Amino acid sequence: MRFTFSKQEILHYDREFKRVFKNGKVLRSSGIIMFAYQRASEDEQEIKNIRIGIAISRRSGIAVIRNRLKRRIREIFRLNKHLLKQNFDIVFLIKEKLPAMNFEELKNTVFLMWKKSDLFEIRPEA
Repeated sequence: MRFTFSKQEILHYDREFKRVFKNGKVLRSSGIIMFAYQRASEDEQEIKNIRIGIAISRRSGIAVIRNRLKRRIREIFRLNKHLLKQNFDIVFLIKEKLPAMNFEELKNTVFLMWKKSDLFEIRPEA
């Protein structure tokens, strides 16, 4: 199995983000808001994989911190996307400064949110 992160797995357009914000299931955890939207219409079925979008407010810290957080969320997604159901769009929204989290704490938070939103197709190993 290849753990790549391709352009087809990223939400690009404003209309895609708006659709997820409007129709998606919302979960909140320690400063992170996650929206999960299951694509259902025929024209959206052409995209068979799960996609991710990350939106971080400037209030969450300086550029170095915001970029590090985006890289970590993308890496968690890249390494674990094979465990998730297909035909979903996920958006992580961070509006405020997060408490200091290392990679494992962030991973546990993201996994908890995925579990609560029933996104796992395969049970993750602990």
